[in-house]
Amino acid sequence: MIENLPKQIEIKQLAKFNFGDIEANDDELLFDSVCKTSSILEFVTGKKNIVLGEKGTGKTALFRLIRENKLKFQPKNGYKDIIIPVEDNFQYKNVKSKLLKLIQTDDEDEIFKFQVVWEIFLFRKIATKLNQLDHVLPRDIKEGIELAGKVFNDQGFENLIRSKKTLGVKLYDTPTSILPDFYISSEPVVSEERIREESMERLELDLDKYKTAINQYLIKNQFNVIIIIDRLDEFVSKSSIPIQLQMLEALIAVEREYNRHSNIELKIFLRDDLFKQLSFEGIGYDKVISKKVDLAWTPDKIREFIAKRIYLNYKQIFNLDHLTLHVDQETLEIDTSIDSDSYVRPIFCVRWYRALIKKINPQHYAQKFPRKVNLNDKLNRQIILSIFPRYVEFKNEEGKLIEVDIFDYFANNFNLGTGNTIPRLILIFLKKWLAITTNYYMENPDQMPVKRNEQGCFELVRSGFFERAFEEFKNEIHLNFAKLNPEFESQIKLFKERIGYRYTFRAKELKGLLGITEDEDLYHFCNYLLHIGYLQRTNSTTTIENMKFELPHMFRNIK
Repeated sequence: MIENLPKQIEIKQLAKFNFGDIEANDDELLFDSVCKTSSILEFVTGKKNIVLGEKGTGKTALFRLIRENKLKFQPKNGYKDIIIPVEDNFQYKNVKSKLLKLIQTDDEDEIFKFQVVWEIFLFRKIATKLNQLDHVLPRDIKEGIELAGKVFNDQGFENLIRSKKTLGVKLYDTPTSILPDFYISSEPVVSEERIREESMERLELDLDKYKTAINQYLIKNQFNVIIIIDRLDEFVSKSSIPIQLQMLEALIAVEREYNRHSNIELKIFLRDDLFKQLSFEGIGYDKVISKKVDLAWTPDKIREFIAKRIYLNYKQIFNLDHLTLHVDQETLEIDTSIDSDSYVRPIFCVRWYRALIKKINPQHYAQKFPRKVNLNDKLNRQIILSIFPRYVEFKNEEGKLIEVDIFDYFANNFNLGTGNTIPRLILIFLKKWLAITTNYYMENPDQMPVKRNEQGCFELVRSGFFERAFEEFKNEIHLNFAKLNPEFESQIKLFKERIGYRYTFRAKELKGLLGITEDEDLYHFCNYLLHIGYLQRTNSTTTIENMKFELPHMFRNIK
């Protein structure tokens, strides 16, 4: 129980309650509510370069924490990290649209052209950042920056395309080739400008040479450059699906190339469903998979996510500088995952033996009988139970209202078909619940203030609050997922309308429901729904028509 909370909460205090914004860049609680999950800790050690996660798992939040220096990478060689955040998709799209028209190469692989764009785009980012440092740059690096500036100048590409120029770019040094990998050529777009052939300007930009020089400079000055790239779905938006995948595959290839430079790293934040569609034939899947980390949230970390945001509100609205919580240490040794009805209490001699060891040799006892519940999780549970009751209403598949444990409610009802609990989904639900609750007490001021009960909980939750909030949440989430990809929006909306109250079905049943005639189209649709977590596979058959699926609870129509 929290000992220093006031005995009651007023309507004006409840009105100030705020769980934060679902958009990480606008979330005012983010910096003070960081949850260091095992995947985040693995990432900041610096060993992983590709962060994968479903929409809402915290990729942009992690990006912002690193960008704002609130979360730091583990120091490498004691050097200082120079973070270069890249999230300006407009600049990238501008560069891409103009460069692709000018690139001339004998390479038939279309991905290579996108690799070229990424290389030049990122080199310019590095060059711009180094130019801002209070350090004298070596001549060869300045030369590279100046050459890049002829492409990326204040007028964009105007100088390049308004004169007759050829820019030869060498991406990677190899023993067998000393020639540029490709050329960017342009003819003047204004015919009145008479440019003689002999005045044609010929430039060569050896990117690999300049990156090597930059890497040596960084080592000498004890710097590490870490480029972090987020919002990649926006970088590739409005391109066809094959082109999107080629652009992302090219970026993965560029990340591999940067591994050759010890003090320059590229770290990519990517949606899990996009990553699963990529081909790694040219790189090798095993090489890519070893560098990726999946953002995953366990039930105890979800409880920490909720508890920290409640705690920050208590500090603000009650003017507290801390919370005082009391924990009975013996309760940490009880496995709360076991149903109390099936729990068998140890016999007397076993209990006596354990009590004796605990008294005589506490250190040995702690080693032999580790805690079943973490102290932090116990504290988080207390904070959650200070505002939510232990049991809340929930409408099951039959449409019947039942009571479920609040911790099971949060652990089980915000999972996608992949089985992962999504923090953003919980945040959306909490905001729905808070709006319903606040509005109720605003309209019924005689019901305020709300006092704490004997268990230390503000009894704010009334019958129907959770049910209404979850229904509003489900409607919003379904619309959000339908709009993730315009290609499937109408089909997903039609699916929800026609599936009725069923939540298990075979793929072949969708043909009649949605009017799909070709197996390939059916597979494409089902595969997409699996990727985004809208569906869950329940069998392993490879025949498309016999594949069985189940809807996660949040996407089911309930009577």
